[in-house]
Amino acid sequence: MCSHGYRCAFLFIFSLCVMGGGTVRAETLVIATGEWSPYVSPQLKHYGVTARIVREALEVAGYEVEFQFYPWARVMLMSEQGLVDASFPWSHTPEREEHHLYSAAIGEYGYVFFHLKSTPFDWQDLGDLRGWVIGATNSYNYGAEFLAGAENGWYEVDWATSDKLNWRKLFAGRIDVFPNDLDAGYAALNDLFPADEVEKITYHPVPLKPMTTMHVLFSKEHPESAERMERFNAGLQQLIEEGKFERYQQESRQGLYDLVSDDVRAQEQEVLGWK
Repeated sequence: MCSHGYRCAFLFIFSLCVMGGGTVRAETLVIATGEWSPYVSPQLKHYGVTARIVREALEVAGYEVEFQFYPWARVMLMSEQGLVDASFPWSHTPEREEHHLYSAAIGEYGYVFFHLKSTPFDWQDLGDLRGWVIGATNSYNYGAEFLAGAENGWYEVDWATSDKLNWRKLFAGRIDVFPNDLDAGYAALNDLFPADEVEKITYHPVPLKPMTTMHVLFSKEHPESAERMERFNAGLQQLIEEGKFERYQQESRQGLYDLVSDDVRAQEQEVLGWK
């Protein structure tokens, strides 16, 4: 017996329609999004890991999906006005909630500490970082508490002008740890370094700041949005239960959704000094 009655009932009825009525034309939902690699991008396989999760959850729910890519400000405006059926991926704000219904979380983002596997590292609070040399990138917001810890002399923060420089410092042992977004961090590593070098890196699961969840926003301009959101959530839950949600995230972090050819990557790595 399925514990998720709504989803199972929907899938059962949908299957009966297909078997009994011949071809059933699925409703197509137009979903607006922008470029935010590695989560969503027209330059990635499946349009990125988050786009794949959204598409497959909607397909499980019986919909077809058409993604449309725009600048982010236009994505939000079109979504608010109901010019598209939904948009993603968005964090939660009261302003957005005025015009949208929020789906269940389709992922999360936030800073975690990357480090070499050869460097034993564990932490639970900033006091545990005493004595460490931490890489940081100019203009990034690591939080007031993190900056205060550095000012108090708990740890040394080694600032750099780019993430690329911090990754190179990490490999060279000039810094001990480097806080970066989990998925964006792995995307950068896979772009910049050979696979055998990336394998030397790991991360600690405790985030520097609370992780931010991402959601699909269904426009309140459409009366069907409440039902669409419920069906999407049911499809998403099925992906989670089948292990696909986690598998797709791991595939993305391994660089499997990158469309850059091996030859191009090898040339870029040679320029960077990596053979």
